[in-house]
Amino acid sequence: MSLTDKEYHNLTISISKAVSNHEMPIKVKHVRASIIGTFHSKGGHAFWAIAIRQPIQENRIVAWKFCHLLHKILREGHPLCCQHSMRHRGMLIEAGKLWGHLNDGYGICIKHYTKLLVTKLEFHDRNPRIPGSLALKPGELERIGEGDINFYFQLAVEIFDYLDDIVALQATIFNSITTFCVSSMTSAGQCRLAPLIPCVQDSNPLYDFVVRIMFKLHANLPSDLLTGHRERFRTLFHQLKSFYNQSRNLQYFVNLITVPKLPDAPPNFEQQSDLGNYQAPVIVMPDSDPADNDTESVVSDSLIDTTEAAPPIPELPHHHNNHHQQSAAPQTPAPQLLELERLLRERDDLIRHLQMEIERLSNYVKSLTIEQRDVQHRLEDQIAQLNSHLAQAQGELSTLRIQKEELELRAQTAPTLEQKAQAEEERAKASEEKFQKLKTMYTQIRDEHVKLLRQHGEVSKQLAASSKAASDATKAKEEVRIQLDELHQQQAVVQEQLQQSSSESRREQEQVAEELRQVSERYETLRSKYEEMEANRQAEIAELRISLERVQGELGTFQSDREVLQAEKGALESSLGEVQSEREQLNRQYEEVLAKMEALNLKTEEYTKEEASLQQSVQEKSQQAQELVDKLDRLQRDYESLQQQHADLEAAKAAQEQEFNRIHEEDLLKLDSLQGELSEKVTTLSAEKDNLFAVKEDTVQQLLLLQTESTQRTADFDSLEKDLKNVIEQKDHELEELRSRYIEMEEKYQEEMDARYQTALGTIRNLENSLADAKITGESALRALLEACIKSSEKLTLRAISENEMPGAGGTPTYFLMIAEELQDVLSKLTIVHDNYLKDNSTNVESLARKVIIGAHLLASAHVQGMSICNRSANIECGE
Repeated sequence: MSLTDKEYHNLTISISKAVSNHEMPIKVKHVRASIIGTFHSKGGHAFWAIAIRQPIQENRIVAWKFCHLLHKILREGHPLCCQHSMRHRGMLIEAGKLWGHLNDGYGICIKHYTKLLVTKLEFHDRNPRIPGSLALKPGELERIGEGDINFYFQLAVEIFDYLDDIVALQATIFNSITTFCVSSMTSAGQCRLAPLIPCVQDSNPLYDFVVRIMFKLHANLPSDLLTGHRERFRTLFHQLKSFYNQSRNLQYFVNLITVPKLPDAPPNFEQQSDLGNYQAPVIVMPDSDPADNDTESVVSDSLIDTTEAAPPIPELPHHHNNHHQQSAAPQTPAPQLLELERLLRERDDLIRHLQMEIERLSNYVKSLTIEQRDVQHRLEDQIAQLNSHLAQAQGELSTLRIQKEELELRAQTAPTLEQKAQAEEERAKASEEKFQKLKTMYTQIRDEHVKLLRQHGEVSKQLAASSKAASDATKAKEEVRIQLDELHQQQAVVQEQLQQSSSESRREQEQVAEELRQVSERYETLRSKYEEMEANRQAEIAELRISLERVQGELGTFQSDREVLQAEKGALESSLGEVQSEREQLNRQYEEVLAKMEALNLKTEEYTKEEASLQQSVQEKSQQAQELVDKLDRLQRDYESLQQQHADLEAAKAAQEQEFNRIHEEDLLKLDSLQGELSEKVTTLSAEKDNLFAVKEDTVQQLLLLQTESTQRTADFDSLEKDLKNVIEQKDHELEELRSRYIEMEEKYQEEMDARYQTALGTIRNLENSLADAKITGESALRALLEACIKSSEKLTLRAISENEMPGAGGTPTYFLMIAEELQDVLSKLTIVHDNYLKDNSTNVESLARKVIIGAHLLASAHVQGMSICNRSANIECGE
């Protein structure tokens, strides 16, 4: 049963809310709605279609709650849920591997839970008769095993593996609770502990199964063979007992489930008497909070009650008698158990009644559809038979028409062949003339194209060479500029040193100045050469651009002409192909004419035979028509019997019968007319045969002429193709020569650049040597300057001595005026010496240095005398 849109929407909402990312346990009403949805959809396909769209691999809370919900679905959902979930084992395994890397408590728990779910799916896949709730009626386990001790042995191993996964999951959950200090009364703790309830519900019947199976195995197999089984059972017994005791102490489980209590010691399987003392553990599910159940109706609770409040079939324990039940669970009163069993029986009866009713209705619908299909098939077969008879009659009529048309065409094709041959000959001549004209145009344009390509190559090479020369010139200019800057800096340093040297270095300074002058002249010459080269380069670039634009314009026109020629060439080739195809077609037509001539000879003989066969076929057609009339009568009787159920088919059948009768009558009339026409055609064909022989000879001669012309044209085309290939090879050779020339020019230019580089290196070395010489001359200039300072200090010393000998003169206005006049004289001489120094190109530095030193000394003396006069003279005006 497929879900309606509303039911599917409600199921989507329920599953989404059940696996929300809030850290809290799943609500019972959402689980109930999901389980009811599996019964409405009769399987788990709808559940998985919604579940795989949830963020299971993005959120750990969603993944954990999804595992819990899937566990409940497998236990209490539709019986086909386990089978439909098998295809999704890979997704569960991948989710477990993904979250297994997370160490926050949920990751390891999800890994163990997915492993448990996969184990449960594989267990029910290997044992399809055991339901997902693990609820079996008394004696049903024996019916499943059918007394096969090997089956029980293997089933015990599978149950041990199942219980191992349950124990591992519960241990991981309790470890996460204690490690992260989570309380069982908080929403976070309840979210982690809630999946333990279906684990308890699974482990309880599994424990009961394995105890019964172990007693059966010990009753039929040696004790030594079952040592491994006993050891595994003993280990699992103590682990389950610890699990149940630990779960029983949690306050969260008090109102949700009554955890079963295992005996103090495991059963002794070697003593069969212990089987009589064995009491199956009992799980009791108390009534849940009515707030979760107020949205569900009483009918749905009675049909499919899957909440944890009213235990479904999976929670019913396996027991021997009611006495054991009451002794194992004294806290549950007997009237409540009786009412519970009554409700379960009513639910089972109602489910069985509804299933039987559904099965009865489905069988009735199937029978009706089969009956309707049989009637439809019979009618379709009858209509197909009538259509086949009609098609056969129409086919025979069409064949007679085709034969008639062929005979008429044969009489008309003879004169048209001659006209086609003449038209083809004229077209061939016109195409030949057009081809010759295009050939001459193509050769001219090709030669122009080659010339333009050569000019374009030369222009591009010249442009590249000029641009490279310009770049080299700019590089050389930058290098010379850098060298001049360095020389200016060195000159400044030298001048500073020369101001402190002596006069003996004058000659060396003149040499340095001469070298500097030469370098500056060389710089000026280089700069002028560079400017000339730059102007020439700009002019060449302008000319090359103009020529390049002209060449590009010519190339554009040439390319357009070339495209036109290529188009015309393609048209010529297509026309040539059409001529060849028409020639082949004429050959085929010639062969067909020959074959048709032979066929006409044969058919003139066959027509006499066909006249007799046609008369016989007319008789057969009359018999078939009589048979068809009989069949139509029978079909009419059948239609009358089915008239009430198939009124539309009767109308269609009547129309088809009328159409068939009309066509049949027309066919009979046409057959009569064709017989008369054929007798006339036979007489006319004999006369046309002689005419065709004459036309045949003419067409043969014309075809031979066309064949010779076509061979000659193909030979011309081949020669033209060879000429084109030779021209292309010649142009390829010319391109190779141009490429080699370009390589030679490039090597030559590289050699010239290497020579220029070597000359530049030589000039750099010369400049370095001149700088070294200038450094030496600078030292001699320093000595000359020192000597000038010593010589100029002679007069200064004499003045100082005279001042000491006449101490009374110092500090008087008269002495101050004398010093001032001397200072004025020295300054005027200093101006003259400076002008001479500039005129002599900075060579007479000694006199300039002397005047500067003396002037500076006099200026200092005048300042001192003036200050002393201003400080002690009574005549302030004279002092000023």
